[in-house]
Amino acid sequence: MPEAYKTTFAAELRRLRGTVTLRELGRRASCSKSIISDLEHARRSPTLPIALGLDKALGAGGTLVSLAQRQRLSEETAEAASDSAEDGLLREWDNVWRRDFLKGVGAAALTTGLGTGSMAAVGGRDLLDAHIALRAAHGRLDNLRGASAVYPHAVGHHQQILAWHATAAATERKQIAALAADTGGFVGFLTYDLGMAENAAAHYRDAAAHARQAGDLSCCINLIGQMSRILTDQGHYHRALTLADGALHLAGTKAHPAVRSWLHAVRAHHHACLGDARTTQKDLTTAWKLLDHADDGETPPYIRYLGPAELNKWTGHAMARLGQQTPSFLRAGQAALDEARAAWPATSVRGSAEVLTASARIYAARGDRDTAADLASQAVAIATATGSARNLRAALTASTG
Repeated sequence: MPEAYKTTFAAELRRLRGTVTLRELGRRASCSKSIISDLEHARRSPTLPIALGLDKALGAGGTLVSLAQRQRLSEETAEAASDSAEDGLLREWDNVWRRDFLKGVGAAALTTGLGTGSMAAVGGRDLLDAHIALRAAHGRLDNLRGASAVYPHAVGHHQQILAWHATAAATERKQIAALAADTGGFVGFLTYDLGMAENAAAHYRDAAAHARQAGDLSCCINLIGQMSRILTDQGHYHRALTLADGALHLAGTKAHPAVRSWLHAVRAHHHACLGDARTTQKDLTTAWKLLDHADDGETPPYIRYLGPAELNKWTGHAMARLGQQTPSFLRAGQAALDEARAAWPATSVRGSAEVLTASARIYAARGDRDTAADLASQAVAIATATGSARNLRAALTASTG
């Protein structure tokens, strides 16, 4: 496994231990001092029970648990690695992640009231369905109230799924890995919406590893696309395009049409940020064509929000970018965003701030300052009410720009 992953847990353990002796920490964590010494020098990999004990003893709030889980996933991925295109793309993601996002997130292991354990012993499919339903409920609450209303519950749920996955029987791990990919990706988005892009990148990376374990190509591709979006927001346009290109290459015709449609729309925005109008329009055309095939009754839950309103939003984003150099694109962008606002789901309150902000920018660029100010004011109010740091920052910029 990459040396960086080994030393991340070891370095954090050394830092947290500080002046506490190995013997004293061993007593608190019910662990021998030789094991702690080996962990601090990366001579052994941390198991989840040991990480939990050390985390509690040092008051780390879930940091050591998160790092131990990431190290385990990295080791499992390395053992199964091949020279496939997917491995190459995820290595590229690792390079970006290590270069641009230096710290992972250690979230507190909160409880949700749902048990885990052996699926066979505690209800099998019913238990899995209950956790899937809880994840869906968290998603609905996020749409209505924002990330701040659901974040601690979603993090606690995801940590519980990770613990379940770590102790599950081999016959159960694939199904639980699929759930961990979904809950991990959701936590990644919430973290991103709350303005913590570095931590969101780590969550997305871990979720993609779980998606690979589950054999869910569409989920893995979607998560890579989400990561490319963060890179674009950070101004890393070429790196974002590299990930999106690789994701679409891997997707081929195997990934679900809804995932491919969304990826083409996102890649159109990447191209627009780089001023490539021709490829932007080509990607948008493909995204709309794929949308016609997306509603096949098998759309994955994490991409069910995709529809004309979402694609019009991305069309507006792309046209706004191109309009910075060629104002004639602004009219098409305004029309797309007007359509998006008119059709935006009432249940997606938080997301409406992004559409309003994009609309405000285009109206301002076209000289209609009064409409722009009104739209930006609405976006600020919604972003404030839903606690979306990402949307609030963008809306405030639109209102003053």
